Amino acid sequence: MSELAELIRINKNIENQNREIIRLLKIIAGEADFVDRSGYVMPEFEEPKEAYPEADSFTSLLDVTCEVGEVYFIDGDIYRLSIQNNERVIDNLMGEDETTNFNIAEVISDESINRNKNIDDATVILTDSSKGMLPQTLELCYKQDAKKVFIPWDQAMELLGAPDTLQRVLKLNFYKSQDDLIDKLFGDE
Repeated sequence: MSELAELIRINKNIENQNREIIRLLKIIAGEADFVDRSGYVMPEFEEPKEAYPEADSFTSLLDVTCEVGEVYFIDGDIYRLSIQNNERVIDNLMGEDETTNFNIAEVISDESINRNKNIDDATVILTDSSKGMLPQTLELCYKQDAKKVFIPWDQAMELLGAPDTLQRVLKLNFYKSQDDLIDKLFGDE
């Protein structure tokens, strides 16, 4: 990892810590917006305007029809992986960062092409990058109109404090392995 990429990643961690501090201060001051009956307040996800200059050009990043071979996944930002003319194309839909954590998305994309079946629209696959930030990532999914979210099984415990409301509006699915994820995405329901 280059020094610039490392500095960018450190800066994102600092921004996330600052958001958490602000969220906790709002709870203390009684100014929190999203509190469910468990008392958990959903952290706000405020995107800096300059970081996502094209974000205003569409209402929702996921409000599109999934084609065969397309997979939407989150690795910090929202990405779309598609196979076009036997070539992998990864588009960052929120910014300009690149991802190196697209192995699961690539497997799912290949499987979609092999079976000639598309994934349901507004479906997002989370990678292990959401570990430690699952509530914030789910809020991002909700704000971008995701309907189904596939989450690695080892992150299930992070939902203990998440708002009931958020868990009801998103169809959450947990997967233990790539094979399990393929079965859940393409298996007969």
